[in-house]
Amino acid sequence: MPAVLVLEDDEAYRTLVADVLTLAGFEVCTAPNGSRVSAILRERPIDLVITDLAMPRRDGLATLTALRQTHPWLPVIAMSGDLRLNPQLDFAVKEKLGAGRVFAKPFKMDALIAAARQALAAANVRTVCAEQGEIAPQAAVG
Repeated sequence: MPAVLVLEDDEAYRTLVADVLTLAGFEVCTAPNGSRVSAILRERPIDLVITDLAMPRRDGLATLTALRQTHPWLPVIAMSGDLRLNPQLDFAVKEKLGAGRVFAKPFKMDALIAAARQALAAANVRTVCAEQGEIAPQAAVG
């Protein structure tokens, strides 16, 4: 069962996302911001991170930046209510910080589940290619 870490400061939304992912067959761990990500990744294997971008203490942008340095192949999906106000943020988060998908809140949960499955499948392709000493196809990266 794939393990997903959900970072979201809004407790109700965090619980909703966690419940939906659990029902879809994912093992889910949650945190209210990115301040504990390093500790969580040391404590347990995580296959996918889903993070809000605007959170107190350590926001999603700082978390993504740190993850790219310590876990560059860990797939990440970002979500934010600010994307409707700042569409350039979507591009920056995808291109510069490596989020595979960026969702503007509110979004359909089935789209999040599909994106999570797609991100995990792409990560599996990269792992197989790395194990075989091949370079991962560009299409499998995002």
